[in-house]
Amino acid sequence: MTFAKILPLLIAAAPLALATPALAQAAAPAGPAAGITTQLPRGAVPSHYAIEVTPDAANLTFTGKVTIDVTVSEALPALVLNAADLTIGAVTLTPGAGAKGGKAMKGTAKVDADAQTVTLDFGKPLSPGRYQLAIAYAGVINTQANGLFALDYTDNAGAAKRALFTQFEAPDARRFVPSWDEPSYKATFDLSAVIPTGLMAVGNMPVKSTADMGGGKTRVTFGTSPKMSSYLLFFGLGELDRATKMAGNTEVGVITGKGNTGKAQLALDASAAILPWYNDYFGTPFPLPKLDNVAGPGQSQFFSAMENWGAIFTFERALLVDPRFTSEATKRRIYETVAHEMAHQWFGDLVTMAWWDDLWLNEGFASWMATKVTDKLQPDWEMLLTRVDGREAAMSLDSLATTHPVVQKITTVDQVNQAFDAITYQKGEAVITMLEGFAGEDAWKTGIQSYMKAHAYGNTVTDDLWKAVEGAGAKGLVGIAHDFTSQPGIPLVKVESAQCHGGSTVLTLSQGEFSRDNKDKAPLRWNVPVMAQTIGGAPQRLILQGKGQMTVPGCGAYVVNAGQTGYYRSLYPQDNVKALAKDFTKLASIDQTGLLADNFQLGLGGYQPIGLALDLVDAVPASASPAVLA
Repeated sequence: MTFAKILPLLIAAAPLALATPALAQAAAPAGPAAGITTQLPRGAVPSHYAIEVTPDAANLTFTGKVTIDVTVSEALPALVLNAADLTIGAVTLTPGAGAKGGKAMKGTAKVDADAQTVTLDFGKPLSPGRYQLAIAYAGVINTQANGLFALDYTDNAGAAKRALFTQFEAPDARRFVPSWDEPSYKATFDLSAVIPTGLMAVGNMPVKSTADMGGGKTRVTFGTSPKMSSYLLFFGLGELDRATKMAGNTEVGVITGKGNTGKAQLALDASAAILPWYNDYFGTPFPLPKLDNVAGPGQSQFFSAMENWGAIFTFERALLVDPRFTSEATKRRIYETVAHEMAHQWFGDLVTMAWWDDLWLNEGFASWMATKVTDKLQPDWEMLLTRVDGREAAMSLDSLATTHPVVQKITTVDQVNQAFDAITYQKGEAVITMLEGFAGEDAWKTGIQSYMKAHAYGNTVTDDLWKAVEGAGAKGLVGIAHDFTSQPGIPLVKVESAQCHGGSTVLTLSQGEFSRDNKDKAPLRWNVPVMAQTIGGAPQRLILQGKGQMTVPGCGAYVVNAGQTGYYRSLYPQDNVKALAKDFTKLASIDQTGLLADNFQLGLGGYQPIGLALDLVDAVPASASPAVLA
């Protein structure tokens, strides 16, 4: 998912949240289950859902029916599913192969609104075996972006219109269908909808068939989805148009309101260029026959886009653009939004975190991959320089006592919603950048491909990824990764001394912790992969544990986070900062950007005189990259 309050820090663009409000605005996804665990009882696992919904957009209601193939692995007193804001009607359970007693059993439903669950009792315990569970139900169409929701807007002719879409992350599929609405319960989905004739319906899969129901209604049936988590299910409905393009064997599309496909060309071209690159990088081709980007009218101050498998939802503000009035910043913003959500089609959709604790596996990797592919395909934008901006956004939170680890304990719906922050996104991306630098691009890519192949259509935890990359040759990576994801905070690498001997510089380093509001706390310890070099010299690496020494070729000014791949702050003796200011133009643009960021924060934090940062600012030439000057 791309959040509007996160995205501006990922890229050099104007904040979506501060833009002029459009006609339609969606509020934040929300859930009332504060303090209630969201994990369902184990013992029953769904394998397939057949869902039919009939929306009544005018009255903001819908009816539905679902048949779920369920395997019960142990004797159970009842079935417990997730359901929120749903009215449950008739419930039946039919035993299948391996289950005792072949008669359909009627059930009674008990809803727990706080826990967002429904307990289905069939009058006797359920024996292990296979069953078909059928539920009739009704629900509400929300005016906020959770569950099935409506967006009202004015079309190009000035007429009032209403479109429907779904938003299920964090867990809100339960507002659309009674379900095992947790990421580890993957299943296949058949979805059909009875809609007003003449409107376009959109799902994860292409339309398989349509049937005239009479009375101005049409049943639209989509193809069966791959095995996936419930939060990735998607449905959209409205007066829509679709622009398409082939990318290899996959049809990519952008779906807009009527008459707006002319504004979709940038997003469509980006999708068609990015998909083959991702297919190659991940080593696993995109498995669905189509990949749409569905543009919803208006914007949200809370999120920009959502990675529904095969049917990405994106607010128009983050996707559509008039080609006659397009700035480079807008192009970058749209390109990276598309790239971020497309990366989720692998990291998040094909391979999904087992539980929300590892949300960063989705978001951190999508952020990192979006920057990587955009830099590869649009090198003139110098996207790698924005990684310093993203790192700074993370460090602004991570330097406070209120920070949290990248991998954080999640037990409630509210905690899931609150986990979409700069630590999950930008620190996640920064740590991945550092780990790729440690592993090397080839070993890292090989490890990612092994991870995808081993866990396709399944669920993982963070350690599964580290083991795959270390198995590809990145020895020692697990210890570094564990330190930077399981504990909060920012390492402070301090240069105690720098001595030139025989044309090389010996650096004596120590490790502390950078903090803005608690400098006296006992510092945490990390395995820090330090990359250092003198200006013009070859970079050298050291895994710093507490204290250490390293020798770098050359003498003179040196950089202790060369290439800015490390997630740490570097504190130099004052004479080196002054030497770096003198030779500032000899530094790579990314090191110029990182050096300015570090020294400003060290000055503001009281670690060194702020004047040192101002000396560096004075050294920035007018010819520097715009990203350095920003």
